[in-house]
Amino acid sequence: MFKQKFFTLFLITVFLAVSLLFNLVQAQETLNILCFQGYTEDAWVKEFERQTGAKVNATYSGMVEEMFTKAAAGGGQYDLVSIDCGSVQRYYENNLLQPIDLSKISNWDKVSQKFKDIDFIVFDGKPYHVSFVWGSNNVVYNKDAVGELPSTWSVLWDPKYKGQVSITDEANNNVVVAAIALGFPDPYNLTEDQFKQVKEKLIEIKRNLRTLTVGFDSEKSVLGSGETNLSVSGYDSGLVLYLRDELKMNVGRLTPKEGIYVWADGWVILKDSKNPDLAHKWIDFMLSDFAQKELAKYMGFGAVTSAAKEVIDPDIVKMCNYDDIDNVPVPVFLMKSPEDFEARVNLWNEVKATQ
Repeated sequence: MFKQKFFTLFLITVFLAVSLLFNLVQAQETLNILCFQGYTEDAWVKEFERQTGAKVNATYSGMVEEMFTKAAAGGGQYDLVSIDCGSVQRYYENNLLQPIDLSKISNWDKVSQKFKDIDFIVFDGKPYHVSFVWGSNNVVYNKDAVGELPSTWSVLWDPKYKGQVSITDEANNNVVVAAIALGFPDPYNLTEDQFKQVKEKLIEIKRNLRTLTVGFDSEKSVLGSGETNLSVSGYDSGLVLYLRDELKMNVGRLTPKEGIYVWADGWVILKDSKNPDLAHKWIDFMLSDFAQKELAKYMGFGAVTSAAKEVIDPDIVKMCNYDDIDNVPVPVFLMKSPEDFEARVNLWNEVKATQ
């Protein structure tokens, strides 16, 4: 009889424990993030999960257009998306976003005024994007293969590098590079004639192309394997760190005299987010001293607060000036919404289809 009662009590205890565990799992919040590689690494994700008790579920996208398509699909699949400041208007005009409540962002005061003052992410007096990192798309190259390169975008078109060049499969980014290389004063607001010149310029670069890249892993692969020796990278500092530290390569990064286009990547909260409060907590966390330092150490990108200056790799500071945007020694074209994003996508598709 005693054994039977004990066994019954044991079963009840197990049942209650399993039920409690099930309820805890059910109650755990999940933050679903759509982002570029390098923005949800364990070094800081685990700390956010520890602080909040939530689970972070990240989906990576290697292309701006792919990210927009996934975000536009809706259905509450994602809470947050990492996009550059120049893409915000497109998301807003397609009714994909909800405003960000800065009163919930305790670390907002730490953000550099330059990133607070970006006005084209504000609509009807409300912000829809909070920057957490900045950098630029630039040429990273194998010094042992091509030597020291001159600081100009024109190297991408130099016939001596035929078959050694890769660029990102990104419409707007490539249009901007060509526009800057052509010397146009505003690469985000092109005339009809300038569009034609950009198209011809991009058709010309195809003669030198070995391949197109999509995402960080793709860039690491083509340069790391020697498939290409010059790569226009959206992860320039992170790519330099990887090639130097992991593959022991002798690499360089250009600061073209014609100017560079700088992106300020940030978080937007999708309109159909299932966890907007948790999304605000993530945005705030990514502006914390801890997260800003970890991100700078891992990817080498510029931080939007002053916390990370002390931990940025000295080589990255020398090559990229990511310690302070004011230290960039050439013209800076901050990424902003272009005159017609769809026209740029169509132009790039036409370029790719050209034989």
